[in-house]
Amino acid sequence: MATAVERQISIWPNVLSLSRLGMAPILVALLAFSSSGSQTPAVWVWWTAAALFGIGMATDALDGYLARRLDSVTQFGRMIDPLVDKVLTQSAFVMLAAMPATAAMVPAWAVALILGREVLITGLRGWAEASGLDFSASPLGKAKTAIQTVAILAAFILSVPGLLEASTAVATVFWLTMLALTLTLGSGIDYCLRLRRAFKEQT
Repeated sequence: MATAVERQISIWPNVLSLSRLGMAPILVALLAFSSSGSQTPAVWVWWTAAALFGIGMATDALDGYLARRLDSVTQFGRMIDPLVDKVLTQSAFVMLAAMPATAAMVPAWAVALILGREVLITGLRGWAEASGLDFSASPLGKAKTAIQTVAILAAFILSVPGLLEASTAVATVFWLTMLALTLTLGSGIDYCLRLRRAFKEQT
């Protein structure tokens, strides 16, 4: 009689996810201390911020790949992965909106709407997962994360003096932020509709 092989769950996908969580306070501290008062961050600060954020978001693709490759997709992983993405991206957005050097690129009102949507959907996702529903990221949600990442990286990189004319840099990042806002709100509506259908099917 054949015996069932116990599934071995690898910790590495979740370790990578949690590493992104550690990058958020480092990024916030870097930007906060380099732009105190009316001080404009030095060139190295923008490049360092872009590198930290870029590496952090790159681990998002890697931990998902490892989870699937190692057959280690878990409920905890499905919940923690999008949560730490939101902590890192929203930390960056809040700092960009608060800093005088980038406030015109990333309006505070847009960040407030994005942050509100992220908090709402994170709460709904946790509730759905606790209820036994699979609330994995949708294609629209993944596109939202990708565009948010591009907008934030563009804000860091195009803030380096001399790379692009100031007005062009501001306009580029502003419209990327508007695109990110549109996808963020659109994917939020999509998640709410999916959750409603899932609960109807369950009952």
